[in-house]
Amino acid sequence: MSTLIDSFVPDHIQANFPQLLDFVRAYLTYLEESNYSGYYQNTLPEQRDVRQQDEQFLRRIENEIGLFVPREYQADPKIFYDRISDLWRAKGSEEAIKTFFRIFLDDPVQIRLPWDQVLIPSDGRWVQEDKIRVSSISGDPRDFAGQEIFQVQSFASAIVSRVDRRVYSDGIIWELTLSKGSIVGEFFEKNTITVENDLTLRAEIYKSVAEIQIDSGGTDFEVGDRITLDGYEGVSFVAFVKQIDEDTGEILSIELSNFGSGNTPNHIKESNTTEDYYLEDFLLYEYGTNNQVGSSTLDFVIETLNGSGVAFSIRYAPIIRSEGKYVGVKGQLSESIVLQDSFFYQKYSYEVLTNFPINLWKGPVKKTVSPAGTIPFGNARVTDRLDLGIDPSQFSFITTPALYELQDTSSIGESVDSFSQDYNVVDDFYFLESYVGTELVDLALTVGVNSDSDSFTTEQV
Repeated sequence: MSTLIDSFVPDHIQANFPQLLDFVRAYLTYLEESNYSGYYQNTLPEQRDVRQQDEQFLRRIENEIGLFVPREYQADPKIFYDRISDLWRAKGSEEAIKTFFRIFLDDPVQIRLPWDQVLIPSDGRWVQEDKIRVSSISGDPRDFAGQEIFQVQSFASAIVSRVDRRVYSDGIIWELTLSKGSIVGEFFEKNTITVENDLTLRAEIYKSVAEIQIDSGGTDFEVGDRITLDGYEGVSFVAFVKQIDEDTGEILSIELSNFGSGNTPNHIKESNTTEDYYLEDFLLYEYGTNNQVGSSTLDFVIETLNGSGVAFSIRYAPIIRSEGKYVGVKGQLSESIVLQDSFFYQKYSYEVLTNFPINLWKGPVKKTVSPAGTIPFGNARVTDRLDLGIDPSQFSFITTPALYELQDTSSIGESVDSFSQDYNVVDDFYFLESYVGTELVDLALTVGVNSDSDSFTTEQV
């Protein structure tokens, strides 16, 4: 810079104040020799790259990060800071805060948001799910989860968010829960669905009970009265009285808790070689002749104390809709919620559950990974370390002759540990009075002593 002074200073300054120019030249020379000012200005792009920075700037970065950065590295510190730069880019995220504690304190912390406990009026959301029930043709129906399904016979599509398995006496039905707003086109019962990337995964859309229609509401019923079909144990739907007229006890609405089965899929009819009968709308038909056998009407059974005079009919559909439920309790005063206080219980605060006091890490966290304007709070865990080591010392006690004290042992008991469910379908009929299961019990061990031979005997029971 001293060599360029003549081009910057006006002529009248150079003529009248030559000593001033000598001082400026000497001062600039001093800055260059002691602080390398010109060097750093000329190498500014390199200084911005942590892998090419000079040592003194690297130390300044260490001071900025805080107390937890070690001064003795297993690797080159430049490599360390180059790798950790992604952490600073993630500033403001929950994962960035957790990563900070894992790296510098080796502490697997938990993050809580006090705002999640704040009362929000009218926060409850009413959620209803649309489902397609299917019978598997090929592949594992669980693989439908997370995929977009397509109807083969006529175009319709939807995205499956969840798959549930339902077991009935006449077969297994898979319930595919569809993502909200993803249904395109119209699905039809008995049609085939598949996925684009695996055409071997196929299933037939089931004809399902979508609604129990009230033809006559009757009288003297109560909310919660159970409704099923007589003689169809194992395949019947299950419904409950949801709403009644308070004065007369007339049934006003019904809620389905289990959609049942009762319709034999076409692919099972076509491949049948052993069964004599199949179900269609809960009525029994004969293979070969397709003649209906047995009762031609459905008898509804209502478990009620005084109700009477009711009549129902069934509506079928390829897509069923759940009755619905509220999701979220932040608007319910009866829950464990609080009012906003603009300090702890507010949108811009978070709580860290850690093993270290907040005065140790608050400053570095706010400098590095905590977003500007947020308030971190510490919730210290109280922990202790227990010594679970084994004492290497040994203990021995010998008597001659050997002495034993014989005592009565307690009686052996048996308790049911679990229940293994076996769903069996008999050869000549679809319906079972009850399912067949096997009880699994704990095995008890008795120990006895033979005083004559000074030996122990065991017996498995």
